[in-house]
Amino acid sequence: MKLIQKSLFKGTQEFELLDEAVHVRTKSLFNKKEKTVTLAILNPEPVVNNSRLEFHSRVKCGPLLSFYLNKPNAKEFNAFVDAVKEKALKAYNDFAGIK
Repeated sequence: MKLIQKSLFKGTQEFELLDEAVHVRTKSLFNKKEKTVTLAILNPEPVVNNSRLEFHSRVKCGPLLSFYLNKPNAKEFNAFVDAVKEKALKAYNDFAGIK
């Protein structure tokens, strides 16, 4: 599952939801970054911060994933966020041995 978000000033963000992680690629005019975030360490309840939706780690060291709100559209955005929440909760429960 993928979500591609574009902003005229901030560039493009591409999120790919894998089995146990989210792979993030960001591209702006002068910068290109890639990172992978393990789902088991994410707090499954995101926080709205201005015009962004952020997933923090379970120890609150800052946002690990940060989405532009409702981009490219609300339906795709909500489906992707719900899938991340569900997989993050399942990954943590599997890691902790909770059924």
